[in-house]
Amino acid sequence: SGLPCGRLTLRAGFPWSALPAMQIFVRLPHARSIAVEVATSGAGSSLDAVRFAVEDREGIPAALQRYVHAGRQLVDDRPLAEQRVAPAATLDLRLSLLGGAPKKKGKEKGDKPKSGGDSGGDGGAGGGDGGGEGEGASAELQETIRQLQTELEHEREERNYFQLERDKVATFWEICKKELEDRKAEGRNKEREMEELEERHQVEVKVYKQKVKHLLYEHQNNVAQLKEAGELALKLQLGEHHSNESESKKDKRSLKLELKELELAHEDAIRELRLENDKNITKLRQQYEREVTELSSKYEKKMKLLRDDLELRRKVEILEIEERKNNHINELMKKHEKAFGEIKNYYNDITHNNLDLIRSLKEEASEMKKREVANEKLMYEIAQENKKLSEPLSRALKEVEGLRKELANYSKDKVSLQTAKARVHTLEGQLRDLKWEHEVLGQRHSHVEKERDALYDKFEATIYDVQQKSGFKNILLERKLATVNETLEQKDAQLSEVLSAANLDPAVLGSVSKRLDDVRGPRCPTNAHISSAKAVARPR
Repeated sequence: SGLPCGRLTLRAGFPWSALPAMQIFVRLPHARSIAVEVATSGAGSSLDAVRFAVEDREGIPAALQRYVHAGRQLVDDRPLAEQRVAPAATLDLRLSLLGGAPKKKGKEKGDKPKSGGDSGGDGGAGGGDGGGEGEGASAELQETIRQLQTELEHEREERNYFQLERDKVATFWEICKKELEDRKAEGRNKEREMEELEERHQVEVKVYKQKVKHLLYEHQNNVAQLKEAGELALKLQLGEHHSNESESKKDKRSLKLELKELELAHEDAIRELRLENDKNITKLRQQYEREVTELSSKYEKKMKLLRDDLELRRKVEILEIEERKNNHINELMKKHEKAFGEIKNYYNDITHNNLDLIRSLKEEASEMKKREVANEKLMYEIAQENKKLSEPLSRALKEVEGLRKELANYSKDKVSLQTAKARVHTLEGQLRDLKWEHEVLGQRHSHVEKERDALYDKFEATIYDVQQKSGFKNILLERKLATVNETLEQKDAQLSEVLSAANLDPAVLGSVSKRLDDVRGPRCPTNAHISSAKAVARPR
């Protein structure tokens, strides 16, 4: 059975002595309660600990304190746990009243004893003292009765309270029981509905299976019908195909015969045309041979003078072009070497983050180099074309010399002279065309030179811009590098402290240091790598 205390039911059989301390409540005479903590075992678990605590807090002497719990007075020499006082229990404080007035003192020592009457008076005084003690006991009993009545009222109130709580719990139990029965009935209804739904589902499944069987049967019938129709159509198409194939073969044979006849007729026509063409070519060859022999004597000197003049002009122009281009190339190479020298001196202090910039400059330099090679190739092609201009003259001279040897007669008629003049006019037109092509090539060469000069100017401007931008970047990189170096030094110091505190083996410590150096190595490019990258980026 439990002892109710508020909402906590305290059971007497619980081993409260296993707890280190417990809290109990003391109800004072003026209907005020205080909380007191006492030990669960040992000397601090007796009633004296409660008395001393109340004396310290309320000032009530410990000798005047009596405690009542559950209608019985607690004993001093037994622990509270043995007297069925559980944690959070309430103890009623009762005050012990001292009975009667203090006794009167006898006469002074110097007085002599009186006679028997005096002694009788003393006996009367003693009877008066006994009456005072009886009044004190009755007052104490009345006080005890009042306290018991108060406690009885308190117990009745608690009984009524717990009866109400019991009724509430019983009502709640009935409500919960009824709700449980309702829920069980609902569950049974749901199960019945589920069974009905399952039966309906099984019936529907059977119906659908039957429908599927019918559909499969119809599908098989349709497939068989379509297969028969397809085979019949295939046979008909095969027959038509064979008939068409036989007709095509007949047409092919007839077309082959017609083609053979056309080829024979075409060969005859070609043979006749070839014979006629050979005759015309022979006549033209004889005519042109006569024209060449007539032209050879007249234009030999003119061709020689023209060749000498063109050769002299070509040599002079080539020398001027080469000298001008060599001077310009030397100036550009000096500027280029100067710029790359400055870049080399400036980038010796740049960290590995500027390698991307060097790569970009290297790519631009390689592009410039490619363009320079293309320009040189173009110049070489122009020179080759200039050489080709002299080759027709040499061939013409050789032909003139050969024709001169074959020349037997220098007499010419007027018709041949007019034809030769027309030929000379044609050659002069060709010469003018060659001169125009030479001028066009010269203009193209000058345009290429201007483009190369513009590219070099752009390259120099780009180098200057890159130097300005890299200056600001270098300042930021130096600051970042300083910060990273400080952080790295701190990490190295922390790592050395950790390694020293770990007391590792020297071999293990050396391997750890080597791994750390290997990890740091790829992130810190040396000056040799930077200088090699610059050497690659420098134009040759």
